[in-house]
Amino acid sequence: MSGKSHHDALIGKIYDTSLMPGDWVDLLDTIAGWAGDQPDTTAPDGNVDQLISHLERAVRNSAYIHALEDRSRMLNSMYHQMPWPMLMLDDQMQVLEYNPAAQRALADGPVQLLADGQLRFSDSELRRALRRVNTMEGGRQIQLLNSARDTLTLLCLPVEKSDAPGPVARIRTIVWMLSGHRVVMPSPEMLQSVFHITQAESRLLHLLCKLGNLQQSADLLSISVHTARSQLKSTMSKLNASSQVQLVSQAMGHALVQAAQPDQAQPGNEYTMTLPDGRVLSWYEYGDPKGRPLLTLDNLGGAVPDHTLFEDWYRQQGLRVILVIRPGYGLSTARRGMEFRDLGPDLRALCEHLNLCRPPMAAYCGGGPYALCAAALEPGLFDRLGLLATTVPIEHFELDKLDRIHAMFLRLFRKDPRLFVLVGRLALRGVQRAPEKYFGRLAQSLCPSDQQVLNDPDLLARLIHRMRQSHFQGARIIIDEYLRLQQSWGVDLGRISVPVLMWHGEDDRVISLGGARALARDIPGAQFRALPGQGRFLIYQVWQDFLTELLALPQATPGIRNTHSLPASA
Repeated sequence: MSGKSHHDALIGKIYDTSLMPGDWVDLLDTIAGWAGDQPDTTAPDGNVDQLISHLERAVRNSAYIHALEDRSRMLNSMYHQMPWPMLMLDDQMQVLEYNPAAQRALADGPVQLLADGQLRFSDSELRRALRRVNTMEGGRQIQLLNSARDTLTLLCLPVEKSDAPGPVARIRTIVWMLSGHRVVMPSPEMLQSVFHITQAESRLLHLLCKLGNLQQSADLLSISVHTARSQLKSTMSKLNASSQVQLVSQAMGHALVQAAQPDQAQPGNEYTMTLPDGRVLSWYEYGDPKGRPLLTLDNLGGAVPDHTLFEDWYRQQGLRVILVIRPGYGLSTARRGMEFRDLGPDLRALCEHLNLCRPPMAAYCGGGPYALCAAALEPGLFDRLGLLATTVPIEHFELDKLDRIHAMFLRLFRKDPRLFVLVGRLALRGVQRAPEKYFGRLAQSLCPSDQQVLNDPDLLARLIHRMRQSHFQGARIIIDEYLRLQQSWGVDLGRISVPVLMWHGEDDRVISLGGARALARDIPGAQFRALPGQGRFLIYQVWQDFLTELLALPQATPGIRNTHSLPASA
């Protein structure tokens, strides 16, 4: 094939991928091969900028299709099926769009739309409550806000962020405005079916939704107030509600949007707190709520592991495992320009919020750099640090030992970071559209033990579910983290003063064993173990043993640097 024909085929592949993003690995292969064959600055028929120009057009095409698909998915579920006034708000509570019913309601009601797109509330408490929902402080679940003063109910649904450009990417919350007489009461049968409560509990909850008074509800059911309180306490425990008001809000909110709720699996209870700078930090908890606390950070992409698999073991060991969600994932507010060193203060704020004193930290994969920097910069934050298959600084990467997909991406980055970002954006859409196809291709270049994980239908389904759950604010955070990995961490790891345990798979084809050993030598007193036959996804095989050994390490004295070097096992 001539140079011009090869170039034309490459351009054609770019635009084909914008229409069929599931084929992005083939495009990556083609461009990586082109990048390896070309001089540093020129291509056969032009320079890198020409190729980037075509990629930018392809990304815009893909983004336009993406936006149409996301808008259709979102609005088909909600916009047309519900007759009530509806608003779409961005993260600043500015109205992006509203339906005709809302236009009439906002003209002279208790909530009015101003010329600049902002909302004016006659009830300031209602405004504050809506802002809390909109910043995701209240989680991602459906929430019901009531104004007794205005006899107005706001049904609020935080929505998954689209990575497409334009208004659809700015939508943070969908709000329905319901006047008091329009509120739908959930039936006892629906409550029992949805929330898995007893028949007696469902009858009481139905009346609480209708009347709001426990004594009146007990009288109508011909039961004592004591019995009603016991049923109420049991129901609140099952629904993780902290008050009767929250319980009723959950029940009525679910009844109102049951038909309009997007078809997706609901996540577990994601807790949130507000950091001193106003950002939200979220986390999940597993195991024994009263057990020994253990902080953990998951992989780059926020998809591995699924800790529910270890729930029973955590309880047996008396562990309260706290999975911290990094900024940009889940409900944790993204932070522009974030570096690995910036998570430490957030972790310290979380420990203070939960009254944790120097808990252990166990980080996996892409969580490792954040944990290492925090241990170096925040003395006394952890009492020990475990690193399982951690990512390493760029200076320790062994490029010739990378798996095929990561090696091709790195080749693009070194040719021109813009190539990496643009192909990465097409790749993200491809992974979202056809995750099974991507993980199937990835498995081909990994070791047998990793292939076993990715070929397990249950583990693969869990991985995909967690990935989608983590990307609630959009998936571009993955590109940001990959770019972060290409830069120096800017932290002296020699300042770490707590015991450090490192385990790494000998057959890891993403982060090589040699790179992991080099990192271990940078950490005072790190205890290193190489695991034969294990690769990147070793966590499902060794996590319990790893935590057992980590928690058995002798505790360092606060403020005393651990300078004794422990030998690394072969």
